[in-house]
Amino acid sequence: MDYLNRPEGRFEVVVGLVSMRPPLRLRIHVVVPGEDPQVPSLTGVFPGANFYEREAYDLFGIRFPGHPDLTRILLPDEWEGHPLRKDHPVGAVPVQFKAVEGR
Repeated sequence: MDYLNRPEGRFEVVVGLVSMRPPLRLRIHVVVPGEDPQVPSLTGVFPGANFYEREAYDLFGIRFPGHPDLTRILLPDEWEGHPLRKDHPVGAVPVQFKAVEGR
């Protein structure tokens, strides 16, 4: 989550963990500063966190030291910036539609 003007830390990383036996849920909230945002990776303990951490890196720019392959997952490699940050400029990408014949 991006809290643009929050004094105690701009970002907050939230991780939800579920145990089947015993049935337990745990939610971890980590406040992350806006300058050099990073949180240690959970992939060594929870391999399923791999894609979630890559998504947070791709869209918010939060780095996860210790991650085995912290690369973009949703956006092209040449994309500049992180689009879910609240200070990222809102722009438009032209979309071309194919004409549907017979309608």
